[in-house]
Amino acid sequence: MDKNTSEVFPQYGAGTGAADSSIVNTQKGPSFFKYSGGVNFMRAMEVVSVEQKGGNIVAFSCKTEGLTNKFMQTHETQMLQRHINEDLTGVLDFEVAFWSASIFRVRFSPDTIPSTEPDFPPIAGRMLAAEPDSNVQINVEDGDEALTISTSEVRLVIEKKPFAMRAYDNDGKLFWQQWHERLLTSDMFEASFVESGDRKACFESFVIEGQEEIYGLGERFDYVARKGKPVDFWNKDAVGTSNRRSYINVPFLWSTAGYGLFVNSSSRTEWEVATSEAYSLGFAVEDSCMDYFVIHGPSPKEIIYKYCQLTGFSPVPPIWSFGLWMSRNSYVSWDVVDEVAKELRDRDIPADVLHLDTAWFEEDWNCDLRFSKSRFAEPEKHMRKLKEDGFRVSLWQYNFVPPKENNINYKEGVEKGYFAKNSDGTPFCYPPGTTGAWVDDLIIDFSNPQACRWYADQISDLIRLGAATIKTDFGEGIPEDACFQNISGKKFHNLYTLVYNAVVAEAIERVSGESVVWARSGTAGSQRYPIHWGGDSQCSWAGLAGTLRGALSMGLSGFVFFSHDIGGFIGRPTPELYIRWAQFGMFCSHARCHGAGNNNSREPWSFGDEAEEIFRKYAKLRYRLLPYILEQAARGSRTGEPLVRALVLEYPQDRNVRQIEDEYLFGESMLIAPVLEPLEHGNKRSIYLPAGTWIDYWSKETIVSTGQWIERDIDLETMPIYVKAGSIIAYGPERNYTNNEIDKIAALEVYSGRDVKLEYDYDSIRFSVKLENNRLSVSGLGREVDIKVFGSTQEVDITYA
Repeated sequence: MDKNTSEVFPQYGAGTGAADSSIVNTQKGPSFFKYSGGVNFMRAMEVVSVEQKGGNIVAFSCKTEGLTNKFMQTHETQMLQRHINEDLTGVLDFEVAFWSASIFRVRFSPDTIPSTEPDFPPIAGRMLAAEPDSNVQINVEDGDEALTISTSEVRLVIEKKPFAMRAYDNDGKLFWQQWHERLLTSDMFEASFVESGDRKACFESFVIEGQEEIYGLGERFDYVARKGKPVDFWNKDAVGTSNRRSYINVPFLWSTAGYGLFVNSSSRTEWEVATSEAYSLGFAVEDSCMDYFVIHGPSPKEIIYKYCQLTGFSPVPPIWSFGLWMSRNSYVSWDVVDEVAKELRDRDIPADVLHLDTAWFEEDWNCDLRFSKSRFAEPEKHMRKLKEDGFRVSLWQYNFVPPKENNINYKEGVEKGYFAKNSDGTPFCYPPGTTGAWVDDLIIDFSNPQACRWYADQISDLIRLGAATIKTDFGEGIPEDACFQNISGKKFHNLYTLVYNAVVAEAIERVSGESVVWARSGTAGSQRYPIHWGGDSQCSWAGLAGTLRGALSMGLSGFVFFSHDIGGFIGRPTPELYIRWAQFGMFCSHARCHGAGNNNSREPWSFGDEAEEIFRKYAKLRYRLLPYILEQAARGSRTGEPLVRALVLEYPQDRNVRQIEDEYLFGESMLIAPVLEPLEHGNKRSIYLPAGTWIDYWSKETIVSTGQWIERDIDLETMPIYVKAGSIIAYGPERNYTNNEIDKIAALEVYSGRDVKLEYDYDSIRFSVKLENNRLSVSGLGREVDIKVFGSTQEVDITYA
């Protein structure tokens, strides 16, 4: 099973070996304008009129300067240069709207700026899901040289000639400014509009200071810190987790300078994060209107919270979803499912979910949303029995329909026009000669309300039948040349996944009342429909390390919940790699084992006795930690703070953590240092401990750090974990499934610090704990709870109330 074949992994071996003209064609996106000679830009240069519209909106017009891109050469160096074109003049209309005292929206266009949001998508499928604060107060001063707009938190200064915007906090500190450069090279473009034929784009640039760092932009497998790193910002089938491709591109980033940026556009977007010009952040959209929000934090947590106020917060998925999910691609019958379920219980390995991937239909991959009558007969009966044994069932599907006469959804969808189309109205198909996996599949048009209802009704029927949730696979492979009922393919490509997941998630919630899908692709706002996972990772140490980077970058992009395939998906992990992946996976918001191939098991016993024993240890620890995990999940649902948390989010002033991407905080209290290399590379792990007191979770050794690296011995059984002093960790009892409840608090671990206090309130459990002057007071819990105190040099008295 260490070889990839098209049977195991359909993307494998599907090409011709030659460049395919249907894929490799004209320059896509705004780069077309930037790197083409003879293209004319309109650069905003002078504010010529100002108008206050409504209580929080100021509009102004800018006279533009014409610039023409020309290829020039100095000796052997060829470059594009911007040359002033006096024959090209025009006006760009700007609108600045304060959505709160610390968030302002900037839009500009040569056309009329829309006064309302578009009819499509509906609110459930929009990136921007909020309304402006009607109570925000702005003060406008229109002077000869500058226009100033102030709130209680921000002062925005707009220089009139030459046009320039910059923002200050209420202490007068500059935190954001547009980038302006009078060099003649075309490396970056200031606020500009450009068109060529029927294509249009808008450009904008901000200043990046020398010590500033940038984070976010969604799921990034290459690097977490984005300064100086190129970005592929077109949702793709990533095929691996150590490359630049991504399933989840989020047009949101934040800076250590104290601001965030959300680009509210589903059009093709490109980013230059100090890649073309070292001190600038450039972005562009292939659209006639630029629309972005500047968010003043100043802390990273505040920025992410305010971003989620715009795009939505993540609801907490049901308790059972935080248990272990067991899967492979695929379990091929109820007999196999029942065998796995029995082995899990007999071997004392806790689990809550069994997932049926691509083979629960009569024909593998022929997704018709009907259970196979031969291999998965009587689904309602089987799922009811599994639930009685503590297992929920998750079902795979995707947003495509194979063009097969034995697929009822294919025939009905074609007849009723539910699929994306070619320009002649026939179902969309790629040009003749296009080779690859699934290129013949029809694409469900989720911009068509009738298609949405048709599909949602079928999903709801599956939930009524007994399924607990749906795996919303794919969603990223949407051709921009396809025609959709209510939106162009170019604007739907990255947005499609949000609408798709919204349709499925709402269909599930309508029946079960639970907010949960298992989603692969996404964009801004997708955090409203958890849970997302990291896609098709390769079974290698690079795949494991890249998966962690993906989880960290997702957490810095507004996603509280994120998971991945324990063991990796493509290939077969060694027992050592499987163990290390499982240790990391148990300390993520959600934990699922999954791999490619019907016989490519990811059950721990298939990797040997040692792997099974270590897996069981960490799985049981995860279940005991569910009270802590759920408490942190509830907090993240309110704040946008992720469970897998890059150190920079918690320690933004510590420059040592800005590039750390191999350790993280699991919630507020636990520092996790996954082992990302085989032991043959050495039995020591370098770990950075931010300033403060830390307690080794395993040995209970106390370390007082000034912000320093330590070396720790490791073995196969141990993943280093440190607990922040001042933390209280709540444990539940040992059990093999959740029954969708916390159960009870069985133990508390108190890690002494300056302020030790916990007010616990989740589900039906409420209690408080406080440690002060070596006296521990516990309210709301009985004396049968096992309480241990670590990190204290004196005996602690415990009192109960």
